[in-house]
Amino acid sequence: MAKPKKHYRLKMQVSETPFLGNLDEVLHSDEQVALAEAIKTRPPKAIRMRPTQAQGAGFERPLPFSSDQVPWYSDGYFCSESHQPGRFLEHAAGVYFVQDAGSMLALRLLDVQSHEWIADVCAAPGAKASAILEQVGPGSGFLLANEPIRSRLPALEFNLARVGFPRYCVASKDPERFSPQWKQQFDAALVDAPCTGQMLVGRGKQSFAAFTESQISHSAARQLRIVSAASSLVRPGGRLVYSTCTFAPAENEDVIETFLATHDGWRVEEVAELQQWQSPRSPGGYRLYPHRDRCAGAYAIRLRLSGDAKRVQTSIRHKDMKDEPLVLGKESVGSTRGGCRIQQANRWEEVPRDIQRQIDISCGRHGEIAYRPAKQWLPSHALGLRRDRYWSPSGTHELDDYGAQQFMQGLSLPPGPTGWVIASWRGHPLGWLRGNKERLNNGLPASARLGFVPVSYVFPEESM
Repeated sequence: MAKPKKHYRLKMQVSETPFLGNLDEVLHSDEQVALAEAIKTRPPKAIRMRPTQAQGAGFERPLPFSSDQVPWYSDGYFCSESHQPGRFLEHAAGVYFVQDAGSMLALRLLDVQSHEWIADVCAAPGAKASAILEQVGPGSGFLLANEPIRSRLPALEFNLARVGFPRYCVASKDPERFSPQWKQQFDAALVDAPCTGQMLVGRGKQSFAAFTESQISHSAARQLRIVSAASSLVRPGGRLVYSTCTFAPAENEDVIETFLATHDGWRVEEVAELQQWQSPRSPGGYRLYPHRDRCAGAYAIRLRLSGDAKRVQTSIRHKDMKDEPLVLGKESVGSTRGGCRIQQANRWEEVPRDIQRQIDISCGRHGEIAYRPAKQWLPSHALGLRRDRYWSPSGTHELDDYGAQQFMQGLSLPPGPTGWVIASWRGHPLGWLRGNKERLNNGLPASARLGFVPVSYVFPEESM
């Protein structure tokens, strides 16, 4: 009986006409009426495509549904209204990630390069962090994905594992208590700040209480503390991107104006290609709205720190490149190269050697390669999804469409190779199988299982 009551409350909320607060400085009064109606509905679904350099051995192919490009982010696409993008094999295989188009605005401003060190200060659930890792993972960069709220870490770690590259560390620190080792170590920092979440009303994740002055002022004070702390992570010449999912100027333009007035050396950096979304209050700040832009909305701005202090680039040395088998019990599940293995309680992790030489590896959790739920060690789901060239599984079992759907629903498969092997679909790793004479047992975690559109359905060829 609890679920119907929750649904009823949401229905009552979205039927109200919200008071949006004072938006006159950023939106004409006529448009505020359209906005008030738009935030009561769910925005169209969108996806972010995995870039070519992060495919690994996976094959690129057209999307199984019609789509059109998100104008402010080249790897983003709006989906056909009739489809649920999370119910296709392409999503299960990490060909794309489901993500609101508005949240891609911050990624466009961040403009990550493959060699860079990036700090995502408020990273969960991991949509933006996974996009960053897709860029730095195949290259020589590094991602510090920090999430202060520990209950949100599992979702963050799961989404980073789906990317398939181990060049990251997951930390859980209050931004004002970051380790001194991180000071001025990053080429860029992203602050997707916790906010009132006014743009989430249409999804049922927030109520109209998000528009009250008390919540707005509380959030704005917290945001200023976070962006101030994050600025200490950025090296001279580096950049900071600040973003929110709220319309309130007090949480957006006001926060940035106060930050700039109290922190020397920082300036707003405009992006000419985004001019049509520029905030009337601040050149260099950009706004998206649900009634205009087919998304939940967004605010984002890029700041640049004066100076020039480039990072010293390091690489994995030749002597680190010998194969190191990973043997669990008496079975080898594969081998890795160029990594430093660490045991933390009932899990084994691996850090690329070039990163290990530059950081204190106790700073957080790294890419998991094995875990021990009881007496026996098992290969981790994160290891089963790796795509980097430093990982070689003992075996791979390629599945057809039907077999891949069976696997992703957690079902056992007909007999095949014995021992631990990677289930793959069109070259994309899906997770672990363990074969015996009778069947292939499914090693997919319950949290990773998915429902699907039936494979017999014929989809349109048009895409991208």
